[in-house]
Amino acid sequence: MPVGIVLSALVLAVQMLSGGGLAAVLWFAAISIINCARLALAAAQPDISGSGPRPVSARLTLYGALALVSGIAWSFLAVLAHGFTTAQAPLYLIVLAGLSAGSVTYSASYAPAALNFMTLPLLAAAGCVLAKGGIENDILAFTVLLFLAGMVRSALIGQARFRETSRLKYEAREFAAEMERNSRRDPLTNLLNRYGLEQAIGRLGLSDGPFVAMLIDLDGFKSVNDTYGHNIGDDLLVKVARRIETHAPQGATIARIGGDEFVLLFPACQSAPATDALASTLIAAIAQPDPALNSVRVGASIGIYVSDRPRLTEMLLRADFALYAAKRKGRNEHCMFDAGLDHALERKHHIERDLRGACEAGALCSWFQPLVRLDTNAVVGFEALLRWRHPIHGPISPPEIVTAARETGLLPLLSETVFRNCCAMIEELVKTGRRDVRVAMNLSPRELEAGNVDDMILDTLKARNVPAAMLEIEITEEAPVDRDRVDEKVGRLADAGISIVLDDFGTGFSTLVALKDSRIRKIKIDKHFVRDLAKSVEDQALVKTVIDLGRALGIEVMAEGVETDADRLILRSLDCMVAQGFLFSPALPAPEALAFQAARSSNSLAEALLDPASRRKPQSGSAA
Repeated sequence: MPVGIVLSALVLAVQMLSGGGLAAVLWFAAISIINCARLALAAAQPDISGSGPRPVSARLTLYGALALVSGIAWSFLAVLAHGFTTAQAPLYLIVLAGLSAGSVTYSASYAPAALNFMTLPLLAAAGCVLAKGGIENDILAFTVLLFLAGMVRSALIGQARFRETSRLKYEAREFAAEMERNSRRDPLTNLLNRYGLEQAIGRLGLSDGPFVAMLIDLDGFKSVNDTYGHNIGDDLLVKVARRIETHAPQGATIARIGGDEFVLLFPACQSAPATDALASTLIAAIAQPDPALNSVRVGASIGIYVSDRPRLTEMLLRADFALYAAKRKGRNEHCMFDAGLDHALERKHHIERDLRGACEAGALCSWFQPLVRLDTNAVVGFEALLRWRHPIHGPISPPEIVTAARETGLLPLLSETVFRNCCAMIEELVKTGRRDVRVAMNLSPRELEAGNVDDMILDTLKARNVPAAMLEIEITEEAPVDRDRVDEKVGRLADAGISIVLDDFGTGFSTLVALKDSRIRKIKIDKHFVRDLAKSVEDQALVKTVIDLGRALGIEVMAEGVETDADRLILRSLDCMVAQGFLFSPALPAPEALAFQAARSSNSLAEALLDPASRRKPQSGSAA
């Protein structure tokens, strides 16, 4: 249109120079008015959001009508040029050709704009040229009509391509928008997922807080999937989501961030008792019996954290810590993250952060608790126990160390550290000629299952030339996921001559079944049955049964946790031959443990020399 205005001005100038008059001025004025209206219509950007395609269609129709009016005005150029018979006619035809090309170029998105604009002027030009007669004018008229046909075809093809391109772009935008929406939503429950929760929290400000974050985890959900299948499990998750929505405060943000984990986030405009009441209400709603689940009851545990700042990672971390504190209390419980849990979480983080450095620096070491024969008081073995004095939190218990190693992926390093300490202890015993004393280390089935600890043990024994017969592996009765893999590794260790001991006997899984394993050479009665044994007739009966069972199967039985002389005497009367506990000695650093063993050996030898019965039967004082 700007080019059209310039060309119309050029036509006016030519007309005025050639003696044109008022008609040329009126023509130019009409062309200018129409072009200004078209420019104003093109420049206007009305709001069409939510109105569908109708406003666009109406504007295009008006735009096409104005193009038609402009084309009619340009048709009058034939009148100004007296049927294109004046000397300026070639120039006017060139102007019409330029306008036609420009209209096709700039109107490819809407063909009627070009066709309405140029069809009448070109037809008028072709008719005028044809009316003059002569072969040249006939050819020129045919050329104009051919040009018009090409222009019509080009406009229609351009419009079709533009519409197809626009459709593809629109569908791509819609698909991208749908993908964006889906990326924020859990497809099963239609709640927000973790990414959607992050975006929702990112839009919150400090002025909206403080905030309550509730992390809800279902109790017993795995049994639903295992018993009824995943379809029923999915239906239950949808029901739980709707129950949470029903009881959630107005304006709360709800998300499903894991298989059976939900997050409820809302401003803490209520008091702490109200928050506790809401948690209890949610637990009661989720725990309602489901008619589709006859043999499985599902509950919920909730961890609660109140924060001034809307930070997802911090809120979920602390709510998760409170959740596991709730689970330790049992099913259908909730727990608020408080100062005590904050201290425990800080302790956990410090332990996990510093564990690798402690292993590498030797700060995490093994102490050795003696195993003593009850008939001779001789030391017949040691159990390696983890010891670590943290620079901030002081002594760290072995279960905390093992848990931290498991969660940080350092369990192989921890097992290797303990094993090398055991090898060093065995080497010291070999130097003193005590090859009859064994050193035990603890391994869980999960450790055997997860890594190549069996290769590490066997390779190190061979490399350091450590007698395999002096090493014992105490395996706790923890249920492994891949029992065949664990059995294979235990078999390799047993075949190498390492003694396999069943630890914590009586507290784990499938205890009697484990005794059928011919690789088990010793069982250790758990301290819970031994402590205060002299005061419990029931525990004495159980211990006696285990000892008799072990004797019948050819398995050595020992006891741990002996703390009083009365318990020692009872164990001795029950024919238990080996025990450990604070009555004899706590765990000691390696040098002190070796000194304790040497002192016990000297005392046992002196007692044997002084006891006439021992001189007559020296075999009764031999170490096991």
